[in-house]
Order: sequence, then structure tokens, then C-alpha cells
Amino acid sequence: MASIKKKGATWAVRVSFYDADGKRHFKNKSGFRTKKEAEFYAQKHEMSKLHGDDLLSASKPFSQYFTEWYDTYKGPSVSSSTKDNYSYSLMKITEFFGDTKISDVTRSRYQTFLNTLASNYARETVAKIAGHCRACVLDAIEDGVLQRNFTMRVSVPNCADTERPVKDNYLSVKDMMTLKEYVIPKCSIRNMSAAMVLTSLLTGARYSEVAGLTWSDIDTKKNTISINKTLDYKGDGDFLPTKTKSSNRFVSAPPYLFKMFKGLHENQLAQNISNPLDLIFLGSHSAHVPSDNAVNKVLREAHNKLGIKKITFHGLRHTHASYLLYKDINIFLISQRLGHSDVGITQRVYMHVIDELKQEQTEKITEALEQI
Repeated sequence: MASIKKKGATWAVRVSFYDADGKRHFKNKSGFRTKKEAEFYAQKHEMSKLHGDDLLSASKPFSQYFTEWYDTYKGPSVSSSTKDNYSYSLMKITEFFGDTKISDVTRSRYQTFLNTLASNYARETVAKIAGHCRACVLDAIEDGVLQRNFTMRVSVPNCADTERPVKDNYLSVKDMMTLKEYVIPKCSIRNMSAAMVLTSLLTGARYSEVAGLTWSDIDTKKNTISINKTLDYKGDGDFLPTKTKSSNRFVSAPPYLFKMFKGLHENQLAQNISNPLDLIFLGSHSAHVPSDNAVNKVLREAHNKLGIKKITFHGLRHTHASYLLYKDINIFLISQRLGHSDVGITQRVYMHVIDELKQEQTEKITEALEQI
């Protein structure tokens, strides 16, 4: 039976139970304002014991239970890429909930978890994590670990878009060419920041995507780059999935970019640089890929020396896309190249270019109709 005792102005409950091996355990909870509240809590757990519920697992942190649930029900049968997705979900659960017991997670707390994720990640990423949590909780209820489903009637809120509107963070064609000619001679094993700037300018890849490129991602025969992961530059420096499923893509680039890659690789090998992750942009001056501050410094120096517009590294992506639109490349192909999940995102983000081109296209339509 559970014991109920008064401690100062509040009441405390101690429930004893046995695990499958016959070992006795105790579940303690204090802070009840009235004896009636304590009795209700005790009665609920005594009923759980009669039903054979797993009170021991209910006392485990959510992250620990998720790990054990994955190892039991999912790990033996899922692919390696799916394992990475579960590992990512576990990392986010651990970051947010810490040592919070699974039985102490409330619907409001779980909704806050999803809201926090939504402010930084695309909907597909948040929905995938929510799906993992929901499956875990449903099995926890089936196994008698939980009495209620804290994932019930919560929602994935509006999430961070894959892109924000460009505004003024892009270069004109003239400034783009000037920047390209400025950084090409600087690209070397000693200046990986310049090499990353050139790569983004010619591919439209995000900073984390460029930073996460490895030598196996480069196909010199087809002159293509596989973008299939990102670098966790704000965390432990390991790899993370791309922002969305559609962000996994192959991007073509001009031959001179691959010539630069070849030189970097030869120098890495010649200098015997320690590179356990096989990263492309690991230079001779650091054990890490250049930071976002380092690559933005290159752009600030270019602005000061050349008089071109001041942009951020992400502005290289916008410059790349804007240039392709000006060159009348199909917007659907540009959307795929950027890794957008929906061409509507591309249209919204690059509305400034579309509006500028609208008048030119209108004139072409008029000229075509006049020829009928």
C-alpha cells in the first residue's frame, strides 16, 4: 500500500512496487496541498499496479525511454538513413526536456516543444519529430507506462520557411562578376573561406550545406555536387540532415569550380591534414571548417576593397538564384536547384526579380501577338 505523510504545510506520497525481477522500487511525490490530493494520487498508482502498468519506466526521463523504445521496436528493422532521423529526434528531445520524466510531460509542455522547433525548422522536420514522439507515446500507453497521451490534440504550428524574403541581400550581375574574379585567386588550402564563398556563389547552397560537403559528394566526371547533409556547426561539428527532404539534391557547376576542388584535395593530402569526416573545406590553419563569421569577413573585405554591395553569405544564395532568373532559366528548375519543397517558396522569395522581369515578359508577349 502507498504511504501518505504530512511534511510541513504539504503532503507526500510514497508508492512501493516490484519490477519483473522481483526487486522492490519506490515512487515518491511531494508538494500536495491537501491530503485528498495525495490520496487521489496514491489511489491512481495503486490501481496502476493492479493493472500491471510499468511504473518503473514511467519514472525514466523521456529521452531515456525514447532511446529504449527505439532500440526495442524500431532499431532492428529500420534503414541507416532512418536511424539518423531517429537520432536527430532524440537529440532534440534531450535538448528540450532534459531529465524530465516521461510521466511528467504535459500536453502544454509538449506543444511548447513543437512551437520551439517550428521557430527554427521546416514543417517536414518538425512533423517527422512529432511523428516519432507520437509513436513512442502510443506504445508507452499500450505497455502501461503512461495513462494519457500528451501528444493528443496538439498541432505542428506554422514553421520557419526554408527562406526569408530576399529584400536587398543580393548582388547585381556586375557585382557578382566582380566578386567572382576577386575570390578565385584567393581560393586555396590557406583560405578556405574564399573557396566556400565561390562554391555558394556558383551553386546557391546554404552555409551549412557548403560546410558539410565531403569529397565523396563531388563527381568530377559529371561536374555535379551531391548536397545530402549539413554540418552541425553550432553543435558538436558532426553531420545533420538537410533542412527538408527536398533539400537533398544534385547541383551542376562550371568546370573551373571542380578544378579548384582538385587543387584543394591534392593540398590536403600533401599536407597530411587530419580530416576524419573527409570534409572539403578543412584547411591548413584550423581543425574546423571556416565559421560563418569567417566567410562573412571575406564578403566584408570585398565590399570595402571593391565597392560592391555589402551582403551576407546567405546573400550569395540569393545572388545565384536571382542571376539564373535574369538569365531566363525555368523557375521550376531553379526551385529544385535551391532545394525548395515548393516552387511557391521560390516565387515568394524572389518576387523582386519576378516583378522586374514582368515588364520585359509583357513586352515579349505583345511582340509575339503582333506577329499573328
